[in-house]
Amino acid sequence: MPSISFDEQLLEKIKEDFDTDKSDELTSAYKQTKSALQQQVYPNIQGREPNLTDHGVKHVSNVQQNAIDLLSDDGIIKNLSGIEMYCLGMCILFHDAGNVYGRENHRDNVTQVFNKIRGESKSLRREKTLIVRAAHAHTGTAQDGSNDTLKELTETPEHLEGQRVRLRELAAVLRFADELAEGPQRTSEFMQKEGLYESEAQLFHDYANITHVLIERSNNRIVLTYEIDIDINKLNELRDFLNFIFQRIEKLNQERQYTRYYSCLLEPFKSTEVTFNFHYSGAPLYTNLSPLKLTDIIVPGDPTRKIADIDPAYSIDNLVNHLLARCQREVKT
Repeated sequence: MPSISFDEQLLEKIKEDFDTDKSDELTSAYKQTKSALQQQVYPNIQGREPNLTDHGVKHVSNVQQNAIDLLSDDGIIKNLSGIEMYCLGMCILFHDAGNVYGRENHRDNVTQVFNKIRGESKSLRREKTLIVRAAHAHTGTAQDGSNDTLKELTETPEHLEGQRVRLRELAAVLRFADELAEGPQRTSEFMQKEGLYESEAQLFHDYANITHVLIERSNNRIVLTYEIDIDINKLNELRDFLNFIFQRIEKLNQERQYTRYYSCLLEPFKSTEVTFNFHYSGAPLYTNLSPLKLTDIIVPGDPTRKIADIDPAYSIDNLVNHLLARCQREVKT
């Protein structure tokens, strides 16, 4: 069966749920918004913030596909209404658009972009409220200074066009779909090889380049696979990079648990599974490392566990020493 895009499903749902006039109005609004952002905003984000990983068309498409995978087993979203698909679609389109004014506090600039792209008509205020609030919750801090941004959205459904909208649940889906939007498509190998990214940004591009994500709702898991090159003359850099990767894994797993708490739509995702593949001298390097599995099970009395607590083989020192020994064995053979 050929895949059906997020936009195709959104437009079909709107057509099913609304009469012709309202369907045409919402369909036109979504298409015009996406076209305007693609032409006027996304291409200029990279110019404004040249060291960022991609936040343009490819990133938005990736987040849309992640939303499909998070919400369906077969590529067809069945658990959202037409108006909820519309709201989620608009949130995805606008969530990172504020970067065009600069990375810092980019979520606070969504209103400004919305006003320029959608307009400031009073008739749009209800839609603006929902989209801006959901986009605002996808990152950053809450008003109390904590990172719990989703709590600021009401637990009871909101409404738009006379139909209920589970805004907090949609915001949770947006947040997790965005967190999972990693991979080589977010960076430029040319820019990396030429050293054209600033040093503080390079690590994020290196991470994007080695990261591969699978969302598998039917098996209740998120799968992360890393393909890492080893240079035995740069073991300290490898240690630092592995430490960064572990931090990213822990952050992503926290996001899985966090968004799952706030959205029943994400309840199936009970684990994060991680595989490391290493490459030496252009060839895959055999290791006997077992995949990591991070689950939600907590045994009363147990302390919070880090990755090395789950599997001591993933202690940074143990892992680097193991890889060095494997590389040296490859040289001898």
